[in-house]
Amino acid sequence: MRFIISFLFTAGAWAATPINVFHEAGTDSASMIKQILMRDYQIPEELIGVREVRNCAAVKRRGRLDLCLKNNGDLFVVSVDREFVSESLKIFKAP
Repeated sequence: MRFIISFLFTAGAWAATPINVFHEAGTDSASMIKQILMRDYQIPEELIGVREVRNCAAVKRRGRLDLCLKNNGDLFVVSVDREFVSESLKIFKAP
């Protein structure tokens, strides 16, 4: 089942990943958030994108789940598709 869901996400995500973790320039902690999503929820690495931005306030995305990490350590939810998150995390969450 996880393979099928992973395949559907990957096939439909040719232009963007379903989960994006943005971080302001100079922040290294975005990879830690990615590791937590992979370890605790067993989300495949190819479904999580990490991108650098100048300012979290300037991020205007409408993805499935977009997070932004500020230089001071605050994590903002830029956009969230609640149905996607609740259904997907049930599939990927470790038993």
